[in-house]
Amino acid sequence: MTSKNRSQTIVPLTGELLEDLPACSLLELAQATGLPAETLVEYVEVGIIEPASGHSARDWRFTGSAIVRLKRARRLQHDFLLEPEPLALVLDLLEEIDDLRARLRHLESLAGIS
Repeated sequence: MTSKNRSQTIVPLTGELLEDLPACSLLELAQATGLPAETLVEYVEVGIIEPASGHSARDWRFTGSAIVRLKRARRLQHDFLLEPEPLALVLDLLEEIDDLRARLRHLESLAGIS
């Protein structure tokens, strides 16, 4: 078996992590996601997203993680035609799986397992 030399182009990626963005209001989140504010209020009520602070819709502040979760929610809703309540459950379960996988990777690295 011979190895071939391949020319590889490395393209530097630049950007901003969504989780690191400053908190935004309900209206700013609506503008960023293209979703109506009323839909976002419903999503808060059923647990799809959670404001980081604020007691009423007028005062709510959302972090970049809400945008990430909304993008995932839109993809799932599109692919599986989920209603908001089951969508919230699916999102929670997927996040739990992600957390468990991260913990497993960490434990494997501590144990020297690849």
